[in-house]
Amino acid sequence: MAAFAAALPLLVLLVGLPILMKPAVKVAPIAWVVTVLVAIAVFQLPLGVTLLAALQGALFGIFPIMYIPFGALVVYNTLKATGWMDKMQGAMANLTVDRRAQALLIGFGFGAFLEGICGFGAPVAIPASILVGLGYDPMMAALVCLVANTGPVPFGSLAIPTVTLAGTTQLDLMKLSAMSGRLMAPMSFLMAFLTVFAMSRGRGLKGALPAVLVTGLSFAATQLVVSNWVGAELTDVIASLVCLTATALYLSRAMKKDPWLFPGESAATSRPREFHPRELFLSWLPYLLLAVLVILVNLDATKRYFNGSAKGFEWMLVQAQLYNPGKLYKFAWLQTPGTIMLIAGLLAFPFLGIPMRRYGEQFGKTFKQMIPSFIAVASILSISEVMNLALPIVDPKTKLAVWGTLGVKQISMVNTMANSIVSVVSAHVYPVLSPVFGTIGVFLTGSNTSSNALFGNLQKLTAHGLGLSDVLMASGGNAGSPAGKMISPQSIVIAATAVGLLNQEGRIMRQTIKYTVVYLVVVAAMVWLCAFAAPQLVP
Repeated sequence: MAAFAAALPLLVLLVGLPILMKPAVKVAPIAWVVTVLVAIAVFQLPLGVTLLAALQGALFGIFPIMYIPFGALVVYNTLKATGWMDKMQGAMANLTVDRRAQALLIGFGFGAFLEGICGFGAPVAIPASILVGLGYDPMMAALVCLVANTGPVPFGSLAIPTVTLAGTTQLDLMKLSAMSGRLMAPMSFLMAFLTVFAMSRGRGLKGALPAVLVTGLSFAATQLVVSNWVGAELTDVIASLVCLTATALYLSRAMKKDPWLFPGESAATSRPREFHPRELFLSWLPYLLLAVLVILVNLDATKRYFNGSAKGFEWMLVQAQLYNPGKLYKFAWLQTPGTIMLIAGLLAFPFLGIPMRRYGEQFGKTFKQMIPSFIAVASILSISEVMNLALPIVDPKTKLAVWGTLGVKQISMVNTMANSIVSVVSAHVYPVLSPVFGTIGVFLTGSNTSSNALFGNLQKLTAHGLGLSDVLMASGGNAGSPAGKMISPQSIVIAATAVGLLNQEGRIMRQTIKYTVVYLVVVAAMVWLCAFAAPQLVP
């Protein structure tokens, strides 16, 4: 009964979005109310701590999570309003007018690059917006980018999800990186195929096989090598650059004759547009600066200054104790890609001849455009925080209970669900379920990082209890998380916002859920095989 009550918020989201097809801005607040009521009435959590936890989750949902796509969309909208995005899109179309090739180059390759340097919503929002500008149907653009943005996810944002998993579980980072890479490389290769299949089905996939092989193999092979022998942090950045280079070189020489177009299009209307190299460079300048600045503020020699941990630089970090002294709300405002994207725009726009007045106009318009997204995502992250709330909460300094009573344990809603699942499975079944926890975690939070924080230690402890490899089970959850990205309300809201389909999130989820099932089946089979048929693959 308690497990069913704990799952009620998830059921509200699952019924409201894909079945009733209601907008996330309406469904998520209802699910939030259900979460709070269940936490108080069923799990006997105090009203005060429940509401404070909900507040912290909502704040985290906006800063930094929604702040990142906000910064990306302000820059995009400014480039669009001033004509520079059209020049970038013209350059893309000049390289190839084949719609399948554009999906691989922009949705898969460029999306992977954005995932590597900033993650969160940017790898969906920016490529989807570009594809719409190139003439894609908005629903198609959202679907392509949600499917494509899977392979790079565990190593996104300079591998924050995998680093968080190591910190949560206290397992060796290099082993987790290697195992995650061994699982994700085949999945990345598969998702390159599904990116093209999502938009053209089998008839389009057949003619694009060489391009898919170039894109998928270049990314997957590099991802495997870097994650296993270099380290987690630069896996996506290096793999995406290799992928973009290989794909662009191939497209510059191939797929020129009889390009695959959408129904109703002709080669004449989709012919390459004239562009100048200088304009191409300038149109990409904000994103090039974004990549450089993100790397600079995350170097070992600099990141302690920008995250506020260096003496004298504490002002770089906004932090507050809302309900848990062991889990402060933190926001490194200058290190977040949201701020860096806005700064990149400020630095680049004078070279493009864009006045700051136009930048300011788009800042305000983008804020109004994203208000429904802010509400939806803040509600979802607030739900996650409450569902993960357990008592007692102990002050790590005084060892006294801040909330609850020492010796009286009240487990969280998430743990209640997890325990009910684990209690009925065997060691031979759990490897198949390991990726499912990652999917559920990302569905709840929209973040692989948050999912690993939520379920990482559960994976480790369950593995110990069942005699399984803790590195494999934790990595299985890490590899399963991208499946949740495709159906996460947060990701879908961001995609809908970017392509102008707000209030149609349910339609998008109906399209992506079939690819989530395929992804989960394949990755679960690989985890099971590594556990019992090929344990030598586990570091």
